[in-house]
This record gives sequence, structure tokens and C-alpha cells, in this order.
Amino acid sequence: MTDRTTEHRDITAEVIATVAGMVQRDPAELSPETRFFDDLYFDSTNVLELLMQLETDLGVEFDPELLEPSDFEKVGGLVDYVRRVIEGA
Repeated sequence: MTDRTTEHRDITAEVIATVAGMVQRDPAELSPETRFFDDLYFDSTNVLELLMQLETDLGVEFDPELLEPSDFEKVGGLVDYVRRVIEGA
């Protein structure tokens, strides 16, 4: 059994897996440089759905007040946000 709060957790892979599942793509096709709006054609509803799914998949709760638009420019920005939330927990 893996402890999901350890520093060995691969947040990038976990976020990419969740995003890939949402857009029905192979996780190998996505990277931290993948852009949500330009490459994956996300809109604000997709962003909310993604946040809810990440909360479920990762077992964390996000504070919408702490989210910045830059957190959703690229997958890597969201990974950084998730990492901050997990490390702050």
C-alpha cells in the first residue's frame, strides 16, 4: 500500500492521469507543457469538473480563493498548485 502523502508521490503523473481520463486521451500524449485551453479545448466548466475529479482522485480539497488563472495555463501550472496544496496539508 502506498502512502499518498509521502514525498515519493508522483503528483505530475497523477494529475496527468486525471486530465487524460477527462479528455479520453493516453496520458503519454500529455505533458506539463500541455495547455488546457489551446491544446485540450477546456472551458470554465471543464476546469471545475477537473478540480472536483482531482479532489476525489488525490484525496485533497482545493481552496478556490487560492487559485490563480496561471494555474490553468498549462498542466504543469496545475501540478505546481496541487503540490502546494498537498505540501501545505
